[in-house]
Amino acid sequence: MIIRKSVVFVILLFLFVTACSSGGGTKESQLDPSASKDAEPITLTFWAGTGIKNMEGVESPNYGDWEKEMAKRFAKLHPNVTIDVVSIPWKDIEQKVNVSVIGNNPPDILFDNVPMRVMKHARNGLLEELDDVIKDDRQDWKPSALATGSIGDKLYALSLYVQPSVILLNKTIFEQKGLTSLLPENRQWTWTQFKDALQQISGGDVYGTTFFAKNNQSDQINAAWLLSAGGTWANEDYSNYSINGPEGVEALEFMMSLMDEGLVAPGSASMQASDSIELFKQGKVAAIYDVPQVYGLVQGTDVQPYGIIPVYKDGVAPRMVVTGENGYALFKQTDAEKKKMAIEFIKFLTTADNVKAISQNAFGVPIRESAEYTIENDFGELIHKIEKLDKVDLGKSVPYYAQLREKFYPELQAAFLKAKTPQQALDDFVKAANELAAKK
Repeated sequence: MIIRKSVVFVILLFLFVTACSSGGGTKESQLDPSASKDAEPITLTFWAGTGIKNMEGVESPNYGDWEKEMAKRFAKLHPNVTIDVVSIPWKDIEQKVNVSVIGNNPPDILFDNVPMRVMKHARNGLLEELDDVIKDDRQDWKPSALATGSIGDKLYALSLYVQPSVILLNKTIFEQKGLTSLLPENRQWTWTQFKDALQQISGGDVYGTTFFAKNNQSDQINAAWLLSAGGTWANEDYSNYSINGPEGVEALEFMMSLMDEGLVAPGSASMQASDSIELFKQGKVAAIYDVPQVYGLVQGTDVQPYGIIPVYKDGVAPRMVVTGENGYALFKQTDAEKKKMAIEFIKFLTTADNVKAISQNAFGVPIRESAEYTIENDFGELIHKIEKLDKVDLGKSVPYYAQLREKFYPELQAAFLKAKTPQQALDDFVKAANELAAKK
């Protein structure tokens, strides 16, 4: 399937790469090498979340390999510039950056989730404006995506793609157990159908699915689950949170019922997203709720991903929670020449071909019009379904969202451990959320 402008437009109603011959997507001929060998040496630190590896055309089996290759290519154009790349797991990057900020020693360039983690630094006045990065081709960047990294009319972080949250089934397990007839041809299951499939597929060393609530990275998938009975997360301006309503409680009770029946891998309260993916890769769970990037993560294993849209209560219209708005930011600079080179490097990283290559690698929807790409796998079929769904905005751009995430997962842990009832857990979360909203 080809994502054309008309299709991308439809996708953006709910959602806000063919690597080029240069291997990784950068067209170096488009960039102006302004630094000479005699210029003053410049060193830039670049911290990158673990979002990119196995890029087509670049030897990149490990996270950080692609960024290091791009740093080498940039240094050929600017021999006085050295870029120190540090690859940091998603689960650790927020804390590491926060500690560096407190110590007044943040990285120069950061690749991380824009609305959830990067923009709090912009609101604290710690980031440089990035409007110069896109000034020559601003019309190619989708406004809804630019908004995730903007305050007013100033751009402080540049997202590259977005990812929908979907259910991924391991078709191999269904084949091994003679249950392929359960796979929904329409890419859609209700709660009842989902539970029935898990009951039939579970057994031996295979569990039906996973839940995870170890840390703050559980927020978006668990919020998607809580919305699956038709509830509301918050009102339009996020001044009042309401996921503790009857529908939210019913959804958490449904999750608990799957756990009580032994259909969920044990240890949900201490499991994190990466643990869930690892169990899926090992063929130990038949279904996980995650993002399409899992398609790439299971390459080289026996897993055959089969994507379906989010599971919802019978009679409730499915909706989509969007995540993965990963991109670049630049912390404040005191050296004008260093700032200039950092801006040039971000521009180097975000050419249309690079955005295309990165988006394709992540199975994401690119936020540059010219970065559309061909989908030739299972996700290509799934995209036809997910593009029609309404999008739920969790308000990740509100100033206190980082604090909100810290209030959310402990309440899920309490519910999963049965230290609180679903109603008590969600009541306590909503109380804390509304207190944060009142202080904004």
